[in-house]
Amino acid sequence: MSDNNNYFTPMEIDGIGEILNISLGSSATAMSDMLGRKVTITTPNVRVRSYDEFEISEVEPAVGVEITYVTGLSGNNLLLLRRDDVRKILEILMYTEIDEENFELDELSLSAVCELMNQMMGASATAMADIIGTTVNISTPVAFEVENAEAFKQKYFKSDEPMVEVYFNIDIEDTFSSKFITMLSVDLCKKLVSSFGFMDNTKTHTEEAEKSVAEKPQAAPIANPVNEGAVNPSVTPQMQQQPQMTQPQIPPQGMMQGYPAQMYAQPQYTMDPRLINVQPTYHNYEVTPAEAGTNLDLIMKVPLQISVEIGRTKKLVKEILELGQGSLVVLDKLAGDQVDVYVNGQCIAKGDVVVVDDNFGVRITEVIKKTDLINSL
Repeated sequence: MSDNNNYFTPMEIDGIGEILNISLGSSATAMSDMLGRKVTITTPNVRVRSYDEFEISEVEPAVGVEITYVTGLSGNNLLLLRRDDVRKILEILMYTEIDEENFELDELSLSAVCELMNQMMGASATAMADIIGTTVNISTPVAFEVENAEAFKQKYFKSDEPMVEVYFNIDIEDTFSSKFITMLSVDLCKKLVSSFGFMDNTKTHTEEAEKSVAEKPQAAPIANPVNEGAVNPSVTPQMQQQPQMTQPQIPPQGMMQGYPAQMYAQPQYTMDPRLINVQPTYHNYEVTPAEAGTNLDLIMKVPLQISVEIGRTKKLVKEILELGQGSLVVLDKLAGDQVDVYVNGQCIAKGDVVVVDDNFGVRITEVIKKTDLINSL
């Protein structure tokens, strides 16, 4: 395995893990909303892998997803997921069972995976933008099957440059517990940690201290006076012009060296806040019957949309796609049942369908009570 110290310090490795942990935490929330199940993504394990060291045995056979950063960052984010995990996710999205042996990543399946990844990585980009303080936009994700590790490496690896490999554990409630990998370039990770302020500046501090000592002026030698009352004029100005030594700044207690100083900044107050005595103002909001009638007149001419619903039903995505001319959709109401009358999307009455001068109409048979109507809002 490549030595991380050749590219990142331990503090920078922790910084990469923390940034991805926060950003993919938002991805877990977006994924949970789409699947309707609790999704947990654990703390990542960050490693630097060379071309020869990289392998995907833990997620093989795999499905890859490529995301390109188009604003704020430059580079790609590559995700590798187990193929069987993708199948189980598609079962939830499409409300159907998919046979493991006959599962194929056809155009519909790849589109569903891309839409899920678009929601996840969009949320991740938003969280990452908040971390690094700049807008981050991504391209539309592209999903593909990874035939073997060698083909993947030849496409995305540079022979003389390693990549940062980050392992995550993912748990989807009542579905599976598994792993997935995200791959980023070394340059992209350096950009992330530098933007967040996680770059290790211990070496910089040491160099500055050495430079300060090297530039420190040497005290001029004091010549022996000819007599006790004589003062050497060449010595006095030099002694008077010696620069005042400053004490090195020591970070406050609890502040870890190398982390951003703004994380420990204390609020500054330039002056004491003024106390303003605010007295409440009381108004009489009682409305007379005459005023109430006038107010109602103001809304009497507001147009409302009335619609009638004869029934509902649910269909799977597969069944919707199979609909065509002549297809029959069976609703959940029996022939002769009353229909629902809606005003601006709110059911306010029930009635029977009638025909009036070659037009359909509804004869109201039941008006929903005002109390029931209010409780339903």
